[in-house]
This record gives sequence, C-alpha cells and structure tokens, in this order.
Amino acid sequence: MHKKILLTVTGVLAIGFSLLALNIGIKKRLSQKAYKVEATASDSLKDGDIIFQISVDGQGEAIQLATKSVYTHVGVLFNVDGQWQVYEAVQPVKRTPLSVFVAEGDSSKYVIKRLVQADSLLSMDKKAAMKTFLNAQLNKNYDPYFNWKDDAMYCSELVWKCYRKAGIELSALRTLKSYDLSSPVVKAIMKERYGKKIPYDEKVVSPGDIFASGKLFEVRRN
Repeated sequence: MHKKILLTVTGVLAIGFSLLALNIGIKKRLSQKAYKVEATASDSLKDGDIIFQISVDGQGEAIQLATKSVYTHVGVLFNVDGQWQVYEAVQPVKRTPLSVFVAEGDSSKYVIKRLVQADSLLSMDKKAAMKTFLNAQLNKNYDPYFNWKDDAMYCSELVWKCYRKAGIELSALRTLKSYDLSSPVVKAIMKERYGKKIPYDEKVVSPGDIFASGKLFEVRRN
C-alpha cells in the first residue's frame, strides 16, 4: 500500500514538473520571440510611434465588443538611453521596454503606426513636449472609469493627450454612449464600475478610435 502511494505521489510530481518545464519553455520562447521582434523593429522606429496590442484578459473582451475593434491596448514609443520604451497607462502608468510590452500581448501580436508626415509635423520641440508630458504621467493610477480628467489615465487617453501636446488631435473624441454597450459582458463591467450612475456623456477615446485614424499609417506589424 505504501509503495503504491509512493509511486502515485512520484507520478504526480513528475507530471507537475513536466507541466512546469513546459510552461517555462513556452514563456522562454515567447520572450526570445519578443526580443527578436524588438531587434527587427528597432531599425525602423521613430520617437512618437504608436504601438497597438491585443489582449482579451480582464476588460479586453468588453473593449472589443464595445468599440468593434480587436485592439484593446495602446502606447507611445520613445527611445530612452538607447533602448526603445513604451509609455503605457496600466497600473500604474509606466515605461516598459518594447520587448516586454510585446511579450505581454496576445501571441506577441502588435501593430506600430506613425503620424503621416511625422518628420515635418513632429519637430524636436514638439517631441520634447510630448516626452515631458509622458514623464509627468508616470506612476499615476490607471483610470478604470475612463474619466477625462488628468488625475488618472487610461491607455488611449494617455496617447491622445500626448499628441495633443504637439498640437495634434489623433481622432475625434466620442462619448461613452456612442459605443456599443449592449453586450452582457459590457453591461456587467459597466454595472460593476458605475452602478446605476453611468456617465454616458463622458468624453472618451478608445484604442480602436486611434487605430482607425486617417492621420496614421502602418509601419510594422507582427
């Protein structure tokens, strides 16, 4: 009996270690892929490029359903001390190495877009103003209520306001009620966040709104 129990425990441990090794292997391959992506993309990147990402975790599915866009997260790229970094509004607002940002997306998928005529429209002074704004937002809380005030930030708000510092409005602002709020998934999150006081007239911009902007063109995708 004791021998059988020992064999069973040994078998369970073996399976556990195998699954752990498999998980580590998958993460390692994704990480290696992300670093390869960064090395490939770096040659063609410019300060101010905008990177879009897909994630269905958390509120990702609700964002897709409400905005009719697959893209649920967005950030701004700047070269900081020789390394490409993504300024992104998560919890908290932070600066993330490009390779890490890519690895955190769904299957490491991303799209990078650039402002049309960026070389002429984004002067050194304007890029400096954008970067100063982004640095001032670091460590602010993520805003799950999508409020347009500056005390907290959500991802597309950060990108939109960053470009506004350069005198450029990437897309028209919308109201919360202009999105499709009919899905049960969306309704559940709205109820959780706002209760019965949903701010339907709040100014909002989504990753999909910026992605669809005619002021941007695609630079690279994976």
